[in-house]
Amino acid sequence: MGLPMALFCTNCGSLVRPGNVMCVNCGYRFDGEPWTPRNTAPPAETLTEENKDAPYLPYEPRPMQLDIIADIRNALESHRHIVLESGTGTGKTIVSLAGALEYIKRPENHNMKIIYITRTNSQSDQVMKELKAISALHPVSGITLSGRNKSCPLLMSRPDFASLSPSALSTLCSDRKSHTNQGRAGGCSYYAGVQERAETIAKWAKGFFPKADEFDAYCKNVGICPYESRKLIMKEFDVIVAPYIHIIDPGIRASLFQNLGLDEKDIILIVDEAHNMIEHAREMESFSIPMRLVASAFDECIAFENAYVTEDVGLKDFIRAIRSSMSAIATERIAFGKKEALIPAREFEDRVCKALGTLPGSIDDMSSGLMELAQKRMDAISDTENPSSPLWDLAVNLEKWVRSPSDRYVKSIKVNDDGEYLSAACIDPSEIPLFFRKLNGSIHMSGTLQPITQYVRVLGLPDNTIPRKYPSPFPAENRRTVYYKDVTTLYSELSKNPGMYEKLQDCIVSLCDTVHKNTMVFFTSYSLMSKFRNYLSRHITKPQYWEESGKSRQTMQMVNSFRREKDAVFFCVMGGSVAEGIDFPGDELEFAIIVGIPYPPPTLESDAMSKMFDSRFGSGKGWEYVSSVPAQRKIRQASGRLIRKETDRGLTVILDNRASRFAKILEAEPTDDPVGEARKFYYGD
Repeated sequence: MGLPMALFCTNCGSLVRPGNVMCVNCGYRFDGEPWTPRNTAPPAETLTEENKDAPYLPYEPRPMQLDIIADIRNALESHRHIVLESGTGTGKTIVSLAGALEYIKRPENHNMKIIYITRTNSQSDQVMKELKAISALHPVSGITLSGRNKSCPLLMSRPDFASLSPSALSTLCSDRKSHTNQGRAGGCSYYAGVQERAETIAKWAKGFFPKADEFDAYCKNVGICPYESRKLIMKEFDVIVAPYIHIIDPGIRASLFQNLGLDEKDIILIVDEAHNMIEHAREMESFSIPMRLVASAFDECIAFENAYVTEDVGLKDFIRAIRSSMSAIATERIAFGKKEALIPAREFEDRVCKALGTLPGSIDDMSSGLMELAQKRMDAISDTENPSSPLWDLAVNLEKWVRSPSDRYVKSIKVNDDGEYLSAACIDPSEIPLFFRKLNGSIHMSGTLQPITQYVRVLGLPDNTIPRKYPSPFPAENRRTVYYKDVTTLYSELSKNPGMYEKLQDCIVSLCDTVHKNTMVFFTSYSLMSKFRNYLSRHITKPQYWEESGKSRQTMQMVNSFRREKDAVFFCVMGGSVAEGIDFPGDELEFAIIVGIPYPPPTLESDAMSKMFDSRFGSGKGWEYVSSVPAQRKIRQASGRLIRKETDRGLTVILDNRASRFAKILEAEPTDDPVGEARKFYYGD
């Protein structure tokens, strides 16, 4: 077989020099010789014989791993959910896969699949790495999913790609596929060959265990759509790795199950970094109606001539009434100096009806009429280059607003730099608990889930859910946490005692000067960090890196530079991208300083949730669930960056005496001399 005309390897997509008979990246041969993918060799420490107590564990078991796998096995066998907290080093990814694979590979479960949902790409990469290791013992397979907005090679070439809404991308994609299927001009060349090459792509993916970007690169370089390829071949794989949204969004979830040919009873769900699940579920059911969307929808009315949403109400009049009602509520309810105000139940709807002179409650009919017109509009523009319709977006969100129950949503009017907007924030998600209760079993895991009872209650898991907490397998003497008794970032204290700022600043500088190792300083917010930045920049002499809000690419570049240092300091925010989900093993990070307690700022939504939990679970539970628990988890996530393997050592210093409130769960001790504690921990007496 001669070298293909293309200068790309048909296996991994890497560039191949003319005349080569083998890809230097993956080892694929173009001369017909047998081929084993170079990048699929299992790690050197992989076992060659299975452990009878954990057949799908490919490594020598660490402490607690066999216990975790046994607990997962028992939970799945009894069709129960298990929620487990296990610290760094217990290998949550590999033990959850080992336990779930052992269950679905039984003959009676041969139709079952594992759906493993993650928050970040790095977490999905780890799943593929572990599946590759397991494949040295047993034949297993896995595939990573990503959205159309990350993997469509045709539409990504458009200059306006980033601004296209998901509905517009879906419409454009459907239109191009329709043209291709009908043999008409304007189709998609990447879609045309998907069916023909599906078997080849599946075979390659089963042998190569590609990460999401590797799968995309391979498909694009052979001229095939990665998004459509995944849809076609995913049912052939044991493990489907996907972002949270593939399960949380009911529409995307229904499409996923349809492509797999399965229903809820046929899957085992693994939720990675589960402490994020509740907030993601709330965000998925929340929505807003910006004033600029209303204005754009009004401009789009030019496409309709004398259109009516009901017999008596014209389209333009209806949208005009929406706009005037929003403005009036904002003017009347948002106090001077504030940016938000609650809207009493049905106030917005009644104002719209009053402005139009219709009966209270008639907005339901008007909203349905708007949806019918918006659907006609979408049908009319589906074949155009930009099938975006503000009228459609307004109709969808208005329908949701009218039908959203006040006991599960906090409805408010807010204002930002773009103007007023209606906000419907979900405080009690209903969709995801209903889904979980249909499953035969699921595995929820994180290093920071305590109190587990709170997670189970708020997510609405069944009462027979199994809670488990496993200790860290790493030597206890390698990690320590202390909190400084003489400082706080409490706003009232900082306001009446300016010297507190100086004390905090001097302490941070002294700690950084004392410990000559890579250090991270975690703040509670970008605002607090900015107040310290000028002073710290001038007084700390070691190399400095600062996390910038909204600049993820720039932040990751700084993270990579920081990792190459030996005595630098990285300033970042708890709850941000650096504080969660990124590993800093060995000397990449050895010292952590936490400035303040990251209580969530008070909002209309948090106040409503607190009252809801008080009434549902008992007085005091509202503050615990809404404020205390999230703060604890953020501190533990930040501190957890320090110890990522057995030989790591690290000290966490918390600069806020309020840490005493949950010293037990943080395993933190008080100190009057944090600098002395740091010197002793790293350099001895």
